Amino acid sequence: MRRCYRCSFILLLPLIATSPAIGQKKLQVKMPHPAILGEGIAGARVILGQVTGRCAKEFSSLLGQDLLAHGIPLVAQAEPGVTAVVTISIDISECQALPDPPIIGSGLPATHISRTVGHFLATLHVKDWASGEELAMQSLRADPARQNESSSTQPEWPAPADLMGIARLQALGQTRRLYEPWIDAEEVSFMDDKDCNLRAEFDLFKAADYKGLLKAALANAESCHANAKTVAAAWYDLGIAYMVVQNYNHALEAFDKTGKLRDSRLVTDAVAQCQTNKSLAQALARRVVAWEKQTQKDTQPAKPVRTGIIFTNDLVIRLVQGNVADEDILKLIATEPNRFALGDDDLLKLKQAGVPDAIVAAMQKNT
Repeated sequence: MRRCYRCSFILLLPLIATSPAIGQKKLQVKMPHPAILGEGIAGARVILGQVTGRCAKEFSSLLGQDLLAHGIPLVAQAEPGVTAVVTISIDISECQALPDPPIIGSGLPATHISRTVGHFLATLHVKDWASGEELAMQSLRADPARQNESSSTQPEWPAPADLMGIARLQALGQTRRLYEPWIDAEEVSFMDDKDCNLRAEFDLFKAADYKGLLKAALANAESCHANAKTVAAAWYDLGIAYMVVQNYNHALEAFDKTGKLRDSRLVTDAVAQCQTNKSLAQALARRVVAWEKQTQKDTQPAKPVRTGIIFTNDLVIRLVQGNVADEDILKLIATEPNRFALGDDDLLKLKQAGVPDAIVAAMQKNT
């Protein structure tokens, strides 16, 4: 499955696990992920294509209703002049609910248990309608179970139809990752050695002061002249700080200077994640620009047509990180519908992510 992972973190609670060589702690964090297709692509028109297998009719109807509820327009076929169209097809290989054999638990009196388990397994494909390029492939799996208990006789089994309804809803929740952000809980390692003020950086990270964290981490990495391992730790922390503000181009540059930590799995995993995000951002940026150019090519001057993409702060950041030229981004902002958020915190996030002032000004002008 192709996923789009954003390099950003939200503090949940600290867990301490100190390394004897370099002060190292772990934060249990909530890792937010953007929609797999990107918020901007989620604003494109969608053709709900072939859905095969058992429960096909029920799941197709459920997905169609959910797309509409999220403001994603459905079309029967590509509309003239609108190139931002994706097709979704689903192959359902398993959709059933079966009762388990009767269970008698321990104890006196013994507990009689009747359990029913649902199973839903499918593969979802998303393709660009114009080019046929596969944008995402996602596995959907749900295995809900419900049981009834009795201390006297074997109780009734939960209705299979109820379990299938639950399974379909759980699978739908996984499908929403295409067009809705989601959060996973993960651990993030951060160096807090007493040298080079790394411990102070860790305190800023715990406090979710990401502006202060980035400023301190940059100053400490550039001024640290301790032993090689501590210097490497300072650059590692700077890489994490850049990841927090979604600037993974600079994060990769920082990780490249980790020296003694270069072979550490910590750095390897962080670099892999940022490289994945960078590649996905560039691919998304290429698609958006290609769609815009195709639209301009197909459009008559007297009849302007848009790509169907809804521009958001996140999409602008992705285009910047994808190395799309500023003038192309400015043109898109001027012509496409948007849902920009431009409060003080939003503007700070744009700045920290490296969005140029001219682009921010265009966003404010066209809101």
